[in-house]
Amino acid sequence: MNFEGFRKDIESKLNHIAEFELQEFHFEPHSFGNGILAYRIKGRIHKFVFDGRENELTWFSSKPHQKYFGADFKILMRIDGLELNSDELENGIKNSAQHWL
Repeated sequence: MNFEGFRKDIESKLNHIAEFELQEFHFEPHSFGNGILAYRIKGRIHKFVFDGRENELTWFSSKPHQKYFGADFKILMRIDGLELNSDELENGIKNSAQHWL
């Protein structure tokens, strides 16, 4: 799966989990397939950064109610590849508040 496919997959899963608003989508198919994908979900920004060269996806979460540009982020999860199942996505969204305590 490439990063565009990942976006479609995440959005189809999010449709069943929570309301979301796209904040940023940037895909570089000629640069190892790197990409950035960010959503506002339940008052927080959730940002997915894919390093195509290392085949590593990093999921970040912001403090609540911050604007996208200038938001403070902490790493929620780091995985190999672009596979994130519905349970991981739902649990990550629920647990993102605990990372800022």
